[in-house]
Amino acid sequence: PPPAPQQPQRPPPGIQPASDDLWDKAGAKGCTLGWGMHASDLDAGALFVPIRVSAKSDYETTKDLGLWFWYPFPQDRLAESFFDLYETWGIGWALKELGVSDYTSEYEGGKHQLVSIAHQNYESSVDIVDRQWYDVEDDWYRATGASYSFLCNPDEGMIVALSRESPKWAAKERSPPVPDNLLPKLSSFSDVAWITWKAMHKPPWSSETRLNHLKYFLSVSIVNKETQQILTRAHEANHWDLEDWPGHIFERIWPETKAILGSPNVQGFAYFLIQHKAELGSMFIDKIQVFRGETKAELPCILMHVRQPLGQSVAVKREITQEDKENGTVRTHIFRAIL
Repeated sequence: PPPAPQQPQRPPPGIQPASDDLWDKAGAKGCTLGWGMHASDLDAGALFVPIRVSAKSDYETTKDLGLWFWYPFPQDRLAESFFDLYETWGIGWALKELGVSDYTSEYEGGKHQLVSIAHQNYESSVDIVDRQWYDVEDDWYRATGASYSFLCNPDEGMIVALSRESPKWAAKERSPPVPDNLLPKLSSFSDVAWITWKAMHKPPWSSETRLNHLKYFLSVSIVNKETQQILTRAHEANHWDLEDWPGHIFERIWPETKAILGSPNVQGFAYFLIQHKAELGSMFIDKIQVFRGETKAELPCILMHVRQPLGQSVAVKREITQEDKENGTVRTHIFRAIL
């Protein structure tokens, strides 16, 4: 018999194209989120189950973070490499070419404030995370060990998600696992990021006071398998490969863009906009840019370009209420410690 043909190359595990089911699910989610970003606050409330009369988030202040057991990761336990946007995260050159700061505030002139916050208490006097409990309005909940690490850059209008593990996922790692009824109600990255974003619009972090001075969201070092598969299929649909910066731009009206918008790594940013229309107006993700991070792992990164509808302006309020001032200790404890 003739020699067998060479076995076709198969992509390594984790980056096969998205299945039809995953692709259709992400696309539908992306269409819904796209509509929600442009809709009024009242109409966007229909996105939620059960339907709400407003899309506005219930959580606004650093007091809410403390109430729901979110604590700063100890500064002295953060490796210096964690602050390196070039070697560790592979986005330094991309940021530089984008025209924004390419360094964290740990370095002279750096604009990106690193925030690392977790759903557990790190004080030496408390028990291990598996045995940490807290109460909110006489109901008891368990710590999950969830964590969000991200950059806030109010001066240049940018939020960068570095590493995210939600309470729902972290709960599975606890011993015993944390059941759903003991998860925190303040759990989403969009809520944690919003509270931080709002709190940093004042000295010493920024001289910028406009909450809607927002240009970019960026999700880096993406390891989520569903997002990777969606990106692979989106690239293949255009006969593209994942490439170094500037990578490829997906325009807002494309079906591939809708699927990426509905992916796990992007949808949280859409909710960030949808749930804060009073301060942001109907800001929306206009286009999506995907590129390969310059690290050994060569993981994908997703840059989201944020826009305000033409002709719409928003009077941004100074969101420092009397309650905030009275609880300044909580705010100082959380944010000064993590920066």
